[in-house]
This record gives sequence, C-alpha cells and structure tokens, in this order.
Amino acid sequence: MTGISKNVEEMLSRLADNARTEQDFIHTLSDALRRVDEQLLRDVRNVALQHELRREAILGELQELATRLCALPVRDPSHGAIDQHGNPAEIEPPNLNSGADWRQATQNIGDEFDFSFNSPRH
Repeated sequence: MTGISKNVEEMLSRLADNARTEQDFIHTLSDALRRVDEQLLRDVRNVALQHELRREAILGELQELATRLCALPVRDPSHGAIDQHGNPAEIEPPNLNSGADWRQATQNIGDEFDFSFNSPRH
C-alpha cells in the first residue's frame, strides 16, 4: 500500500506543478490581451480623431467654396451665345439676384455641423 500512496503523492505534486504553470500562462495571456485591448482602444480613438479632423477640413473647404461661389456672378445661358448669322448675341449683364443665397447655405452648413457635434450624446 505504501507504493500506491507514494504514487498518489507524486501525482498530486505533478498536478499542483501543472496547475501553477497553467495559472502563470493564464496570467501572461491576460496581460497580453489587456495590452492588445489598450492598444486597440488607442488606435480606435486615433482613427476617430483623424476622421473628425478630415470632416472639419472638408467642411472648411465646402464653406470656402460656397463663399467663392457667392462672389461669382450667375451665368446667363445666353451669355456668349452666337445668333444664326454668326454674330454674337447681345449680352445682357448677369442677374446677380437670381440663384440661391450661398451665404445662407454656408451658415446652414455651420449650424448643422454645430448641431451634430455639439449636441449632448446619450
């Protein structure tokens, strides 16, 4: 019977060693996963920040374009037209009061941007 109890003690000792080794592996894996999670979170925040910066740049370009479009006269379709005989058609000055109000459109873009990014998030 002493042989059996000695074998049981050896098995328990090996089992305890295996359990400690596996627990060390689990802690190592847990630390590695935590580091990867933290890096992923930093990367996602970085991508979100870059996205917001690109959106702001695009909004600025759209506002600049709208401002420049407002400064341009509205082209009349007959502007520069040639009549049937090859003579230039009489050119009337462009009507500056027709078309959309680009200043208002620019303000609307800014208002929409402010509403989208400054409203409280739930």
